[in-house]
Amino acid sequence: MALNIMFYNLENLYDTSKDEVSDDEEFTPTGIKRWNAIKYQTKLANLSNVFAAVSGLPGGFPAIVGVSEIENDTVLEDLLSQKRMEAANYRYVHYDSKDARGVDVALFFRPDKFKLLGSEPVKLVLRSGREYIGRDVLCVWGRLCDEMFCFYVCHFLSRRAGVSSSEGFRRAGAETVRDHALMMRQKYPGIKIVVMGDMNDTPDEASLSVLLRARENIQNIDPLEYFNPMWSMMDDGLGTSVHNHEWTMFDNIIVSQNLLPVDAGYRDAKGLTLAKFDKQYWAHVFQRSFMMKNGKPFRSYNGNVFSGGYSDHLPILVRLN
Repeated sequence: MALNIMFYNLENLYDTSKDEVSDDEEFTPTGIKRWNAIKYQTKLANLSNVFAAVSGLPGGFPAIVGVSEIENDTVLEDLLSQKRMEAANYRYVHYDSKDARGVDVALFFRPDKFKLLGSEPVKLVLRSGREYIGRDVLCVWGRLCDEMFCFYVCHFLSRRAGVSSSEGFRRAGAETVRDHALMMRQKYPGIKIVVMGDMNDTPDEASLSVLLRARENIQNIDPLEYFNPMWSMMDDGLGTSVHNHEWTMFDNIIVSQNLLPVDAGYRDAKGLTLAKFDKQYWAHVFQRSFMMKNGKPFRSYNGNVFSGGYSDHLPILVRLN
């Protein structure tokens, strides 16, 4: 039985109401983007079309989906109520964070595949010991087809203010996930870990490769290390978004060592294993022609002009067997 796990940055999925706490003025009818009900409904319909296209893969709708750049429960419920989403019967987990712009992460799950046992928002802790006031990491755990799993959904600080001035926050995010996952391993021996999100770092950068210990190859991986299939895909020139006219692989799905095939013959271990060690088969960037424009992801906005697209990121998937 095939199961897909997916991550998708939804590019500023806001409702049209002004929030009294966060700075979401630009995504209101009177804001600079003139965000209104017609544009909002277009965005929801477009995103549901992407999910419907993904459902055509073996395994159907992904059992688990991490999403980022969502404003609140309202937009999650509006997206899941779209006609093309109904067959998935998704439930969701979401916590409001203290992000200045009011965007959070969330996780969708199919209750026929995943039994939710617990969840919590995880605060980023900087090396100074200070707690980061901003987007939290979402941690969700439960039983996926009767195997114990823990999922982390991340959206680390962007590079908008500069790479060097922001990299410490991304490294803090990776360290926070690493340390929290160690705690979950102690609490639930043998638990399988999946870390996904818009990391705003590529697989070869220190936050992921050194601090989280997410490796490029499966050979000789330590039990406490991770494997990042997006690394080799990046080396092949693939990416999920375009920055400065180049594809970048800021979106990642990273798996713990105990989700890897057990030997060179890739025999199934007890429980779930990666379906096949072939990145074109079990891990890939999902792309269809309707999601693209001028060789790039067809985004909702170009600056402050509504273009009617989908997202400025492409979704990524890992397939389990």
